Amino acid sequence: MSNSTNNHTELLFWNNQNLLEFEAIIQEIKDKGIILDKTAFYPESGGQLSDTGQLVLEKDKKSKLEVEFVEKQNGRVIHYISGKIPSNFKKGLKVIGKIDQERRSNLMRAHTSQHVLSAVIEDIFKIKTIKAVIDEKLITVYLERKITEEELTKALILANNHLLSGKKVNSKFFKKSEISENVKVNLRGELSKVEQAKVRIVSIETLDSSLCGGTHCQNTQEIGIIFLDDFKGDIVSYTFGDTALERMISLSLGVIGASKLLASKPNEVVNRIPKVITDLKELKDINSQLNRILLKQLMINVKENPLIIGEIKIFREDFHFAEKKFVLQELGSLDENQLAIFVVKGPIIVVVSSLKQLTANEIVKVFCEKTTNKGGGSPTVAQASTNNKTEDLEIIMEIIKKKMK
Repeated sequence: MSNSTNNHTELLFWNNQNLLEFEAIIQEIKDKGIILDKTAFYPESGGQLSDTGQLVLEKDKKSKLEVEFVEKQNGRVIHYISGKIPSNFKKGLKVIGKIDQERRSNLMRAHTSQHVLSAVIEDIFKIKTIKAVIDEKLITVYLERKITEEELTKALILANNHLLSGKKVNSKFFKKSEISENVKVNLRGELSKVEQAKVRIVSIETLDSSLCGGTHCQNTQEIGIIFLDDFKGDIVSYTFGDTALERMISLSLGVIGASKLLASKPNEVVNRIPKVITDLKELKDINSQLNRILLKQLMINVKENPLIIGEIKIFREDFHFAEKKFVLQELGSLDENQLAIFVVKGPIIVVVSSLKQLTANEIVKVFCEKTTNKGGGSPTVAQASTNNKTEDLEIIMEIIKKKMK
């Protein structure tokens, strides 16, 4: 089928999806984009990403442009170029288009796998696919309603069986008026919404017939297996081929490793995890209680042994294991002429002051000016981040000593 009328770009990939090199004439040069009279580059559409590759000037093979994105606008295909288009690329000149073979192959296999999975889900559970996002390694299918884990498991098993069985994939153009009722009944896609007189139908042997303008492989065995990557009710993401195998092996090794840590069999890991989470929560609660007891005892000792500078009493301690709010609770209100400097969980340094002549935020401000740390607060309570708590505590003590002179 030719698209060259009315300056439309002829789409070569529709007649030969394996065409990776072609010749064409430059029709127009736009800002960072070149329009050709024909192209084998697939423009992004239908959820499938575009091809990438090169455009080489036929009369000067050293003049090459990298095609990084392709899109279709009003029947014309724009090849967007990486960088500035040199002046020797002009309207009317012949170029050689070269498609990135690996990317094209990945996208063909990815798109075909999506047809298989969507067909299985719709056939068995009557759940239609609203849209799909098709990348080289990850496909995301958006369903019209949620699918259960049990249903998805069944669909993935059946889809993989279809892929591995080696079903033939064909694409063909039909006049809308010539499509039989038998084909229309099982056709995925809304034929009534297609304005063109001719439509392209992609068929997968005994499984699916869909309205589609994308590129596809010729046999489902080329895809390999598909493997679930993420699942959120009505959104299903999966990988395929070698990426799926790598993902499967990685997760299997992870489960085996987890089973050893849990002293259980790999197939028992999922059932063991809720108990581990519950046990961990209980341990955290116990640890929190012990920390409060420890904090209480340490705070008593701190208050009984202050550092005295003139008339000022300074309470200082490293409470890195305790939350700030608990430390302040145990500290309570300061009497006149008292300062408290604590490291708390974060770690952060908290300064508490009852001195009118030396406020907490003033101490923190000077400290931040001397270091790369950030902080702030009020005259009574201020705080700052700390990179080296021992050294930073000493810096604050020096600030206080200088201010009190």
